[in-house]
Amino acid sequence: MEQRGRNKEPFRADYTYTIEGSVISIIDLDLGSKSVTNDINNVLDDIRAEIGDLAGYAVIYRDSMGRWDGVRLVGSSTEFYALNETDGERAAARLLHLLPG
Repeated sequence: MEQRGRNKEPFRADYTYTIEGSVISIIDLDLGSKSVTNDINNVLDDIRAEIGDLAGYAVIYRDSMGRWDGVRLVGSSTEFYALNETDGERAAARLLHLLPG
């Protein structure tokens, strides 16, 4: 499933995202607005509004420099962690390998 995030408000991140299995992959389009990194809570809220609860999903994102990293949802806070991959499939595989269970 591929979705296109919209810049619904001024200075919001421009992004796309896909869902494959339990992995949500967000790509920062770097169109001059806020980066996904700096707007991650709004980006995740947009995705929640479209697909529902994010529980059970793992999240990765490609930043404006082309690097894939992970996003961990911990309660009401969001944490980033380095995957430091340039290939989305490798990033997703590494992410799933790092998850508990």
